[in-house]
Amino acid sequence: MRKEEQEVFEDDESPEIEDLDGPVFEGARLAYIKAIGLDEAKAMGLVVPSEIRLPENVKLYALHAADGTTLGITDNWASAYSAAVQNNFVPLSVH
Repeated sequence: MRKEEQEVFEDDESPEIEDLDGPVFEGARLAYIKAIGLDEAKAMGLVVPSEIRLPENVKLYALHAADGTTLGITDNWASAYSAAVQNNFVPLSVH
């Protein structure tokens, strides 16, 4: 997979991750990872650069703060998990 396809795309109106408050479990901030389709990602504000072609049936992963705020969208679960951990969230999967 190309590097640019693995990046998390965020819009300019996203809150800073450090500024989010949410439920805390045993001293840790919670976030969740949810598998989504391309249409749902676009409804959340995903802007795909014109040079990247994604199939309509692509599986994407959204990382959300516990309050529902979308933190980012990526093309694989591992990068969503890593982004959560790097920003001091405890990631949970949602099915």
